[in-house]
Amino acid sequence: MTTRWAPPWAHGDGEAPRTAEPEGVAERLTDGASGAGDGPKRPIDDVSFGVQVAAWWSLCVLLILAAITAIGALLTHVYLVTVTIAIAVMLCALLEPAVRVLRRIGLPRPLAAFLVFVLGIAAISFLTWYALSQIADAKDVLVNQVQDAAVTIRHWLVYGPLHVAPKQADKYTTNLGDTLAQNQGNILSGVASQASGALGILSGAVLCLFATLFMLLDNGSMWRWVVRLAPVHSRGHVATAGAAAWSTLTAYMRSLVILGGLNALAMVPAMWIAGLPLVAPLAVLIFLGSLVPLIGVIVAGVIVCLIALVTKGVATAIVMAVVLVLIVQLFGNIVNPIILGKAVDLHPLAILVTVTAGTLLAGAFGAFVAVPLVAVLNNGIKAIRNSREPEQRA
Repeated sequence: MTTRWAPPWAHGDGEAPRTAEPEGVAERLTDGASGAGDGPKRPIDDVSFGVQVAAWWSLCVLLILAAITAIGALLTHVYLVTVTIAIAVMLCALLEPAVRVLRRIGLPRPLAAFLVFVLGIAAISFLTWYALSQIADAKDVLVNQVQDAAVTIRHWLVYGPLHVAPKQADKYTTNLGDTLAQNQGNILSGVASQASGALGILSGAVLCLFATLFMLLDNGSMWRWVVRLAPVHSRGHVATAGAAAWSTLTAYMRSLVILGGLNALAMVPAMWIAGLPLVAPLAVLIFLGSLVPLIGVIVAGVIVCLIALVTKGVATAIVMAVVLVLIVQLFGNIVNPIILGKAVDLHPLAILVTVTAGTLLAGAFGAFVAVPLVAVLNNGIKAIRNSREPEQRA
């Protein structure tokens, strides 16, 4: 018979090794076993340590979510101010590098800021006017394209795989123009009822312009005032996070505009060779769509492909889709890392989730500001953590 080896203490020949237990654990175990504790047993003593940690984490998460919800409700209540100030900050981040260039040349900051502001707003106004004028001049072409699209869609609905009844197909296609004409009075009255909204947009635009100008003229005094609101021992971390956030936003805006321009310019020859109408407005549409990561350029591409489908056929539409995907992937994977570096280090899945969440919460504006907001918060937190590591090692 073979004898299995066992440690000495298994046969009483020695003492079992004792492991160090957390302070107070042995006493609680003894008290629980003997029932002779110093006082009545507390209910929390029956809750495991892991459950207590999970409960505290859950409470902290709920408090953070409650604070975010309260801030969101406050910002929504003053939505016009929130939107205009956010756009002003992003415009300032886009124009600030030009101010620094003029400052290095020797111009005083007020003059440099004023010149950059005037030239920047003039450029934006010119692009907007050019796009609107092109669309207005091509109004008849657009109407004809819509009519052709309606006929094509009706033919597909009736004779395609869906086999929709002709009367039902007419309801959604050829009768659409008659429906709009019959309800023209209601549409005009609805536009008139939005006059207050138009006035709000005008006042918001004026506020955005003045806020942008004041931020460009400022030499950092506004941010120093914000830093002084923090406790004394935290001001260094707040200043570090603010510097990282601002550099992130500046790099992001610069990359966004450059990539949007490259996408639009690269698509112009392709659309021109394919013989598509409205090349200039479509290029502007691609540029504007590129300002909203992932989703915006997809929407712009769908519109381009639809126009190609209606005017030139299925083959041209497929070619336009392939060319647009190749252009976006080429500039996104090759040019964008060179422009951004590590300034905006977000996974594509994180960008997609962020843009989708921003769209659900605040529509087009939420989709526009979601990615830079997350990138700014991410890099600000990283900067604080990196600044605290030397202190912890010391």
